[in-house]
Amino acid sequence: MKSSTEIMIKTIGNFVNAFISKCVQTGEKFVHTRFNGKTPKNGGAPIVLTASIIEMSDFKLNPFIAFSGGFPLILPKRILRKKLYPNSHFNEDGTAKFAPYGLRKVETLLIEEFGEENVVTVHPHNLHEFVGPKTKVVGISTMDPLGIGFVSRTYTSILRLNGKPVTRLEFENLLSNFVFRKYRPKIIVGGSGAWQISRANMQDELGIDTILIGQAEHSVVEIFRKALDGQELDKVITTQIPERKEIPIIKRPSLYGTIEITRGCGRGCAFCSPTLRQRYSFPLENILREVKLNAKSGTKMILLQTDDIFLYKTKRNFIPNREAVVELIQSVDKVEGVEYIQIAHASLAPVVYDRKIVEEIAPTLVEKSLWYCNGKRCASIEVGIETGSVQLMKKHMKGKMLPYEPEQWQDIVVQAIGTLNDNYIYPLATLILGLPGEQEEDILATLELLDKLKNAKMFYVPLLFTSEEESILKRQRHKDLKDLDEFQWDIISRCWRFNLDLWAPELNKVALFGSLLASPYFRWKHGKKIVKPIMKFSGLENLVVSRKLGIECQSQYCASSFNTDDKR
Repeated sequence: MKSSTEIMIKTIGNFVNAFISKCVQTGEKFVHTRFNGKTPKNGGAPIVLTASIIEMSDFKLNPFIAFSGGFPLILPKRILRKKLYPNSHFNEDGTAKFAPYGLRKVETLLIEEFGEENVVTVHPHNLHEFVGPKTKVVGISTMDPLGIGFVSRTYTSILRLNGKPVTRLEFENLLSNFVFRKYRPKIIVGGSGAWQISRANMQDELGIDTILIGQAEHSVVEIFRKALDGQELDKVITTQIPERKEIPIIKRPSLYGTIEITRGCGRGCAFCSPTLRQRYSFPLENILREVKLNAKSGTKMILLQTDDIFLYKTKRNFIPNREAVVELIQSVDKVEGVEYIQIAHASLAPVVYDRKIVEEIAPTLVEKSLWYCNGKRCASIEVGIETGSVQLMKKHMKGKMLPYEPEQWQDIVVQAIGTLNDNYIYPLATLILGLPGEQEEDILATLELLDKLKNAKMFYVPLLFTSEEESILKRQRHKDLKDLDEFQWDIISRCWRFNLDLWAPELNKVALFGSLLASPYFRWKHGKKIVKPIMKFSGLENLVVSRKLGIECQSQYCASSFNTDDKR
């Protein structure tokens, strides 16, 4: 029988969820009826391209903050749209000045085939100006439509404050726009997250005519041609892999100034979709054309999109091509108007193999970085640590450490992070919990690796294993939070305790009291195994241990006023 405390907590939780949902529904109803009854100029465009509001924002030029879209809704969307993911700029005609890079690729191909006057890319707020009786097809790009990507699943599950992450709410909001019901265009959804819709059997519920799975460049023109001609399309279409010559240079600027420098990977990580794609390194000439286009259009940032910067013109057995990578960074740096350069991803093994490659590009990356640490500029880049287990490396990531052996993985990670830190690059590092076949000894190996990295500078993002459609492990079951054991919870709490101590020590007091207040709720949601992780994250564990040993407690936890001096 449930205690009165449990009943009270559940009642409060249900009330909060109901209140938030009601506010959201009321707000959306108001937005979608504002422009009802108006017909767009010239009857609308035949082809309209768009994405959800959150995916059409540049998060104030902060691609890392975009991860927050995977968190559950805890504030009204009106506030989030204003403060977290505000609208990007519009052109004078109402079209989007910046748009997701993949959508720009599709736009380019459609313009070349059907004419510039027949294709527009717009922000959801302006759909009423372009979708009309002449609109035959609306193409929507999406990365995480249902909130079941790695980040969304993990942090929505942990917080459990609302059933849906922001990415899903915004995607549903887009598809509920009244213009789709009024004019009935064919709706085609593609992008890296489109698989989520078909797997969840929500295509009909969302009103989507066709879902595209895979890369678009080879197949998209013919699919849209059939839609324009009124032909029946399959509900789900798996596209053919494009040849490099079929991948166009974008005609209009992209969000974050994104430029694709490589596509595909080939290292063989079984949980990752790029490993199944053919690897390309795009010609420097093409890259610079897109850089110049973005710079002239007013974006301050150039985001070099790649699954690993060291794959650019890589040599056999994944030996990095130092000359090519250095030339790339230096060439982008020389383009007039480029204020910031951000690399999307990097592997760690090449850093160990050729330390000089980091030493040669780091000065430019730091000089052109948005980030400051201890009052000085520093750079960041996303890297995948994933695990400390040799067994899991052999099973699921056999090429991740090349040209080294799986047994060397922990040493590779420690040495590579050290080299990056020595050059003022402080990475964002992912860890994956619940990979198929993970045993207690694998989890302990990851905890061992975290101990070895205790003096490093990075930002950890622990994630639950998610079986993406375009991956080798697509048939495996997602790892659910309820299946985590105490050691896996320990990894999560250690990572976020580390992040807090290193990057926001002034919030330690908030974390302490917030954790104490929230602990009954989280214990009710996740069970007794959450107690120790909460103590670790809050800092209470350190405080209790210190008092038992007669050690003076740390000032950031128990002094009447916190010491916020940076001691890092």
